[in-house]
Amino acid sequence: HPPQPQFCHDLDEAERRELKLFTQRRKRENLGQGSVRPLPLTSAGAVCQQCGGPVRGGALAVFAGRAGLGLCWHPQCFQCHQCHQPLVDLVYFCPGGAGGRLLCGRHHGDTLRHRCPGCDEV
Repeated sequence: HPPQPQFCHDLDEAERRELKLFTQRRKRENLGQGSVRPLPLTSAGAVCQQCGGPVRGGALAVFAGRAGLGLCWHPQCFQCHQCHQPLVDLVYFCPGGAGGRLLCGRHHGDTLRHRCPGCDEV
């Protein structure tokens, strides 16, 4: 989930504004939602970006446009690159645009900012 300034009561007004801008920019530039669809039966297949295994024509695959066109994952392999947890509701963050490396919200936030030791928010 995105950082919520209202849950960290020690922020001053300037810090609240900065956190709000950070959250908006992060959402606009890095947030995506995967889509599930079958590869065309006529497809020669593809390679799963997580496990490297084949995704055959006709099989369901998850596609993540922000990660790169044509890249896909087995549904069970659509997970955070860092913690290997499934990406809930197919929501992912893709740092730097393309490349196939997907992160959950928590680990994407960790790549951009440090966490507050008091409230654990970025």
